Amino acid sequence: MSRQKSFLAVCVVALSFTVFCTVAFGQMPALAPLPKTGSLSTPADPAKFTFVLAGDNRPAHKSCKQPPTPGKIFAAVKGLNPAAAFVLWTGDTISGKDPDDRKIHGEYKEFLDIAKTASVPVFNAPGNHEMDDANNDPSDAMKKLYKKYMAELYGAFTYGNSRFIALDSEHAPKSKDESAANAKSKKGAKKDKSEAPGAITQTQLKLLKEDLDANTSAAHVFIFMHHPVVPYETVDGLDAASVTALQDLFTNYKNVSYVVSGHEHMYYNSQGDRTKLVDPPSRTDPSQPPYYLVSGGGGAPLKKNTPGSFFHYLVFTVDGATVTPSLAKVDSADPCDK
Repeated sequence: MSRQKSFLAVCVVALSFTVFCTVAFGQMPALAPLPKTGSLSTPADPAKFTFVLAGDNRPAHKSCKQPPTPGKIFAAVKGLNPAAAFVLWTGDTISGKDPDDRKIHGEYKEFLDIAKTASVPVFNAPGNHEMDDANNDPSDAMKKLYKKYMAELYGAFTYGNSRFIALDSEHAPKSKDESAANAKSKKGAKKDKSEAPGAITQTQLKLLKEDLDANTSAAHVFIFMHHPVVPYETVDGLDAASVTALQDLFTNYKNVSYVVSGHEHMYYNSQGDRTKLVDPPSRTDPSQPPYYLVSGGGGAPLKKNTPGSFFHYLVFTVDGATVTPSLAKVDSADPCDK
């Protein structure tokens, strides 16, 4: 056999093996840290580490600069002891909703310059302000700009004994009119809400299942996204079909620990009394079902008249099979929020 034919044969075998592996061991695409924020280090002890979660820092108005809150959060991250390994962010990092490359580049640069001050990698799950146009509709142009300046729209990474999965929830439901009608029929829902609830695509659901199947040996799985599965107000959550699909899926995996979202500018622990401020619960895995939290206190104008209306971030401590989250309030105010 000639050297050229031999090389081609090896390539065919390698390609076939790659395809087989992709089918047999399909997972979410690798999620990279945001630009300028560094790369993951190797944990000294894979069973013991700390990470931080926050989100929703977008400016109060399009003409405003970033509020002071995200800078205070990233400064607190840098000063944590024990040190945080990384930060998860639940989206709405910019004002957005305008697919002008120069404007979006400037907005992302402003946020990234703040995020890098944490001195640890930052991972983001995009929100409606990054993904939508001025009509509050998911925009292909905005998605391309996000991938150009930030990261992939969704993906996953492993750190220590745990798996971390970011979902892109900013998709129009199959029936936008029906979803909006269902939201408005909820008692107390906002009647002037123009944007439809977010949705998780079938592609992501398929990859999510494959990823969970491939990581059943992980001690914990953490899911983060923008739209809540269990929101404080139903109108602010995912569409009903996505909620059902995710909750049904998670019942099959006892290592799915926490599902944390933003979008609502507040803190909310759906496992507690909704009329009171309830600290995030600890858990030991394997357990069932996952705990659902909302953490959207990163600097955007706060939701009014709720127990969780304050700026904050969450600190998660992993210690073997146990995860202990803690709530950290941030003393801050935005002079542009008027």
